[in-house]
Amino acid sequence: MKKQSAGFTLLEVMVALGICAMAGIAAMQVTGEHVSHIASLEEQTYASWVAENRLVMIRAQGDKWNGKNNNKGEEELAGMTWYWQEKVTKTNDPSFVKVQVEVFSDAEYKNSLYDLSTFILKGK
Repeated sequence: MKKQSAGFTLLEVMVALGICAMAGIAAMQVTGEHVSHIASLEEQTYASWVAENRLVMIRAQGDKWNGKNNNKGEEELAGMTWYWQEKVTKTNDPSFVKVQVEVFSDAEYKNSLYDLSTFILKGK
């Protein structure tokens, strides 16, 4: 009587390793996309804070704010330099102007990350 061996054949082991390798690759791709998405969300959050800070500064200046269109500048936040631009437009109500703050990641003002708008009462 021949004794039957208890174990896996080389082919079975190779197939199992192939399946595990494909599952590992898929998991790494999902993780990479997740990390990339988190970095994008972080960048969007910081850009929104820069825009909010600009609008708060405008409101804090009150009548001293010059209302200049296309006013540009930069701000340091979270160890990075953010570039902003204010766009001022007239509204149907002459007492108000619309102020839009757009935040960029580059000094050339090409890669817009976030924009925020509000309406401000003109100084008397």
